[in-house]
Amino acid sequence: MSDKCSSPRKKAVIMAGGAGVRLRPYTFILPKPLLPVGETTVLDHIIDCLRASGFGDVYISVNYKAREFEGWLESRKADGMTVRLYKEPRKLGTAGSIGIIRGQLTEPFCVVNGDLIMNVPLDKMYLRHMETNADVTIGIKGYQFTIPYAVVSKGGDGLLETITEKPSYDFFINAGIYVLSQSVFKHIPEDDPLDMPELIDAVRKDGGRIYVYDIGERWLDIGRLSDYEKAVELINQWKE
Repeated sequence: MSDKCSSPRKKAVIMAGGAGVRLRPYTFILPKPLLPVGETTVLDHIIDCLRASGFGDVYISVNYKAREFEGWLESRKADGMTVRLYKEPRKLGTAGSIGIIRGQLTEPFCVVNGDLIMNVPLDKMYLRHMETNADVTIGIKGYQFTIPYAVVSKGGDGLLETITEKPSYDFFINAGIYVLSQSVFKHIPEDDPLDMPELIDAVRKDGGRIYVYDIGERWLDIGRLSDYEKAVELINQWKE
């Protein structure tokens, strides 16, 4: 690994400004990234993953219940990481708030959604980004979807063509983890909302280099109550 890629001060941004509507009533009390998972929080879990991959500086974009994050940061134990909060003046989307701290992000940096439970080799994803000279690297994960019914295909005359019992389909999904280079800032407005898919589309239309990186299976989006309830069990499995 090159010195540039192995720097202990690699930077990351955690998007933690959402209201977590799908996790109500829990998020009436706490913002989604501060929900407990075992003896820690979702946010601490993400930071632990970043630290394990050599990231030293973390910026956390907050909006909803920003004061709760301030209390969390004040009580946080020192662990060698530099963690800073910055508040969106209004909801700027999953990419727009990056523009607020563009002056701090002078090297390629990682962006992580604040509602993930994961055990991902972010250092390898970062290295791949550097090796390919990418503008954007998108973390992706395999996902299988099974239709719980027999699927019927028919011809134009109404005759049965095929019937398939509970077929499964394999896809790759966007995992909400990215590595971005400074070239993306020309597509991020100073003070207008922008979501990550819009930013990626703008980079693509501009001829930018966009790669994907398979992060593996140790990933969970806790955006739904049923998934949040699985989080502790999964973390324990990953430790085995």
